[in-house]
Formats: sequence, structure tokens, C-alpha cells
Amino acid sequence: MDGRSTGSFSDLGLSETVLAALSELDEMSPTSFQSEAIPPLLEGHDLLGQSDSPDEAAAVFTIPVLERILRDGPAYNPTAVILSPTRERAIEVHEAVFQYSSRGSTARVLGAFEGKPVTSQIGPLKHGTDIVAGTPGRVLEHVRRRTLRIEQLKILVIDRADGIVEDGLDGETAEIIAATPKTRQTIMLTGSVPIPVLAMARRHLRDPELAGVAREELESVEAPAPPQGKMVNLYIGVGSKAGVTPRDLVGAITNEGGLGGEQIGEVQIKANFSLVAVPASAAANVARKMKSSLVKGRKAKIRLERFQKPSD
Repeated sequence: MDGRSTGSFSDLGLSETVLAALSELDEMSPTSFQSEAIPPLLEGHDLLGQSDSPDEAAAVFTIPVLERILRDGPAYNPTAVILSPTRERAIEVHEAVFQYSSRGSTARVLGAFEGKPVTSQIGPLKHGTDIVAGTPGRVLEHVRRRTLRIEQLKILVIDRADGIVEDGLDGETAEIIAATPKTRQTIMLTGSVPIPVLAMARRHLRDPELAGVAREELESVEAPAPPQGKMVNLYIGVGSKAGVTPRDLVGAITNEGGLGGEQIGEVQIKANFSLVAVPASAAANVARKMKSSLVKGRKAKIRLERFQKPSD
């Protein structure tokens, strides 16, 4: 999959800034995979792509991310988050993205992975970061701490999705995805396409373009359905002045109650309480674990007798 195409990067409609960076890095012509994958990403489409070359894959998601930042301008909160399955791969991605971005774009890049104290990464996040490259565990820790705000994230990259599935990181990844807006662009790249990766793509990608993956292969796998069965509303009181948002409640329930973010349904914020839809089978356990939880610095009060009756 590393075969070079007959064209050049300039044929892909890239900006002069990105083309200059590629030239400085002696990357003059894209691979056939890059020629197939990059144009739909520049148009804002979701993508599922298969490449067994980590370097090839890194360019595929880095180039559109930099083009988006150049087009929209820097923002306080990140434009893109890149999730890689291991610390080693996250370091490689961070270095690759930094190499591209340091040549003219001035995009600010932060590595968020294990091996360094989480507190050492808070400062750069507070001062503004354009791209975060990290592991699901460390990124999720920042999301839960609210040191990383992704409510308005524009691009989410799931790098080496097969490794994320194999290492059991799909639950953490799903929780991160649940905290992002539905308007995000999602880029999923993988070295192989086992059924769990295809299922993840079916669930989280919107009408994706494909590169190295057959349409029939993707459509042969059913998209995992949302949690089935009866749902009930947790009655959670945190006080009318706590400034609680739906994401605060989802974060508290996933962190303390043990549910994945994707299992939580509608959140209704009222004057003095909130109703959060969760699977009926897990409600009692979540309520028990949540009783000592803090939401925005205030203890959550949950009363079982205030559950709504499950609808049929």
C-alpha cells in the first residue's frame, strides 16, 4: 500500500503552506492510498481507510487537519483530537504532526499520553492547543477533568483502529466520541479490518468515504444498535445554582456509575434536578455508585423512588 501515485501533492488541491511543508520534508508525490483518501477528507467527509503503513496513514489525517486549521484559523479549544492505541504510536503521531505543523502552519500540537504527569499537560491546554495527539486513556482523563474541552471539536481521528479494538480501548474511545458534537468529521484508519473495526465504523461514521476497504465489506456488518430494553430516568438533584450541563452528568455517570457514554440517553436539565435516561437493568447499580459522586463540586442526590416508570 506504499506504492506512489503518478501525480503530485499539488494535484490534490492543497494550500501553498502545506505544499511547502511537504516539500521541505521531501514528500513530493502521494501514495495511491493518500491520493484516494485525502481529497474526500478535504471536502469534509468521514473516512474509513486501510493502510499497513503508519507513516502513510499519519499524512492522510494530518494534511486535512492542517488545512482545516489554516482555513478556519486557530481556536482556544482543539480543532482535532487524534487517538492512537499505544503510547509508542501516540509519540510517533505527535512527532509526525509536529513535523508537518512546524513548517509554516504554526498549529499548536500537544501530546497527551502516559509517561508524563497529567498535570504537565494541563498548562498547554489552558493556553490553547490546536491538535491533541494521545491515547484514549489519557485523553479521556483530561475530558473527565474538563481540562480538555471537545464539545465543539471539528475533527476526530481514530488511528490504528484495529489496535484500539485489540487492546480493549473501544469503550474509552466511545466515551470520548460521546462527548464530541455530532457535526464532527471522523477519520478512522486501520491496519486491518476485522469485524469489530467495521462495526465501530458503522456506528460512529456518517456515510463514510472508503479507501482500501470495499463498500460491500463495510455494509456486510450491521451497525451496533443503541442499548436495547427499557430505559429509566435517574432523578439527580445537584442544586439549581450548580451550573450543571448534560455533559457533566454523563461524565459523572460514566466515571462513577460504570456505564459507557453511548448507553446514556436524553438528559433533561430542570431547575433543581435533572433526569438522565439509563438502561433500567443498570439503574440501581449506577444510583448506588453515584451517591458519593461530585457533579461540578456538589454531591449528587439520587432517589430511587423518583425513577420514571419504564416505557414499553
